[in-house]
Amino acid sequence: MLNIETYKTERFPDLIERIWIAENTEKEVELMIPPNQYVNLIFALNNSTYKRDNVLIEVPQIEGIPIKNTVLIYPAGTKIIGVRFFAFGLFPFIQIQGKKLINNSLHYPLETKIAKDILHHSVGDSETVLVQKVYEFLSDLFCDESYDKVLQIMDFYKQFRWNDETYSIEDYCKKTSTNYTTLNRNFTRIVGITPKKFERLIKFRKSLCSLIDNKENLTSIGVNSGYFDQAHFIREFKMFLNQTPSDYQTLVNNPRGKPTRH
Repeated sequence: MLNIETYKTERFPDLIERIWIAENTEKEVELMIPPNQYVNLIFALNNSTYKRDNVLIEVPQIEGIPIKNTVLIYPAGTKIIGVRFFAFGLFPFIQIQGKKLINNSLHYPLETKIAKDILHHSVGDSETVLVQKVYEFLSDLFCDESYDKVLQIMDFYKQFRWNDETYSIEDYCKKTSTNYTTLNRNFTRIVGITPKKFERLIKFRKSLCSLIDNKENLTSIGVNSGYFDQAHFIREFKMFLNQTPSDYQTLVNNPRGKPTRH
């Protein structure tokens, strides 16, 4: 059984969505992770291993934004801790071009003492101590200059994640006097995809979460997620998940086939 504990962000809340610890106490577990707009920094603790799309992971990883399904396999005894960043959130700590991370997982060498303390976390220490070690590690990496470079993307994300779904990129650029070419260049360099593709990903995630969390009909879910009609909703959903919303909803309602929202 895979136990997952999440921790509300105490530091860098505008960059980090959450910190999580996963521990598999029983037999091997396989999970399907749908596309999402997050980047994860992952530490496999005390020589734990896991597989990502059938690739064995034994060392710290940076997992970029997945715009396709990802399959994770956790053997019995695995314990990992992850930092879940917003799409732009990793850059102030680790300056990697976003396009190198899309649908990819990169080995991240950790040579500092605090990093080694995380990897070889004492079973006698509480989870709170482990989380604080991660914050200490991130504080050492944080760069103010790199943080300034993500402010525009951060503002864009807030507009499209929380505001009216009918709000367009053109509306955003006009309201904020933003040059689209500059916005596009920043997104491509830091996030790895264009603002338009990112906007589509956010809409998809809204619809996916609604399919899991409530009993609304598909038309209402599509409209509330920002799609102008059901055909548009179905087309965009299939682009990310390679199945229709109704097929996915059937899968969610089947306990044996239920995927994991990550």
